[in-house]
Amino acid sequence: MITTAFPRVLVIEDEVDVRLLLEYGLGGSGFDVRSAPDGRAALRIMQEWTPEAMVLDVMLPGIDGFSLLPALRRVTDVPIIMLTARFQTADKVEGLIRGADDYMAKPFEMDELVARLHARLRRPHLESRETLSYGDLVVDLSGRTAVRANRQIELSTREFDLLVTLLRNAERVLSRDQLLDLVWGRDRDVAPATVETYVSYLRSKLGEPTLIQTIRGIGYSLRAETK
Repeated sequence: MITTAFPRVLVIEDEVDVRLLLEYGLGGSGFDVRSAPDGRAALRIMQEWTPEAMVLDVMLPGIDGFSLLPALRRVTDVPIIMLTARFQTADKVEGLIRGADDYMAKPFEMDELVARLHARLRRPHLESRETLSYGDLVVDLSGRTAVRANRQIELSTREFDLLVTLLRNAERVLSRDQLLDLVWGRDRDVAPATVETYVSYLRSKLGEPTLIQTIRGIGYSLRAETK
C-alpha cells in the first residue's frame, strides 16, 4: 500500500457530533476524509473510493463494529482503529481478534488519534499483506485462492473465510462461538455444529499433516501437529 500526500481515511460513526468532529479534526490534520453513519454505507463508499485507513465506532446501528470488522477484513487490509466508550479488556481483545489494529476509548484526544493513524500508515508492509501463509500453506487474499505444497485447493466461499480467520489467528485457540461470530456473523441463522462440519471439510481439503487442531473443550487452532 502506497500512502498518498493526503492519506484517505474512512470514518464509520453514527453520532453526528462525533462524526463531524472527526471529519473536521482529521481533515485539518492533512487527511482526506469521508464518513459513513453505518456499515452498509461504509461498504458502499468503499466500492468507489479506496481508503488507506479507517476509524470505526463499535456501537453502530444495525450491525455493530465488532460484527462489521470481519466483513471489512474480507475486502481490505488497511489499518483500522476502533473508537468506543467500552474499554474493558475483553472488548479490546475481541476487537483485536476480529481484525482491528488499534483501540481508543471515548472521549479521545484528536492529537493522539492523528498520531496513531500516522504510526499505522508508516508501517504499510506489516499492515497490508496480500497473502497469508503458515508452513506450506499460502492464501492469496485478493485472488481468494489457497495453495498447499504447490497444490491448488478448491474452497467454497465459507470455507475460504473460515480458513482466513484461522490463519489470521494462527496458533491462537478460537472457540466455536467465536468462529461463528467471525465467519457467519452475529445475526447468523445456523446451528453451532456448522463449525464442526466446515472444519471437517477444510481438514479433508487441506490434507496431511493436519493443520487444524481440535483443542478439547475449548475450540480450534491452526497450528502444526505436535507429536
